[in-house]
Amino acid sequence: MMPAVPLPGHIRVPLDLKLKRGWRFVPERRVFESDSGEKFAPRLPRNTRIVYKAPVLARADEATLSKHEKELRRYLQMILPPGESAADYVSIVRAWPGVEEVQVAPDVSLPSPPPRA
Repeated sequence: MMPAVPLPGHIRVPLDLKLKRGWRFVPERRVFESDSGEKFAPRLPRNTRIVYKAPVLARADEATLSKHEKELRRYLQMILPPGESAADYVSIVRAWPGVEEVQVAPDVSLPSPPPRA
């Protein structure tokens, strides 16, 4: 296994979210909406971003998408501001009405430089 170094401080570990079927996130209004008209506006720390993992699919007309593309558009990431721990928000986000799954994104690292001779 290759030894690794931690990520620089400006790279943050996000939360990975999967929406329930029939739910979507509307970035312009920062609100989750269901097909039945239910709306949920989360209260989050300032400068928190919620983004689709497949933004092109999120903007596409749902009628033109395949079953697999519709499934992919259910995935988002929540990027918290520096100093906020993603792990602290798992139980909060899990309680949101439109969220089916939430977890801290996998921990990543950078390879360490080779030893000098």
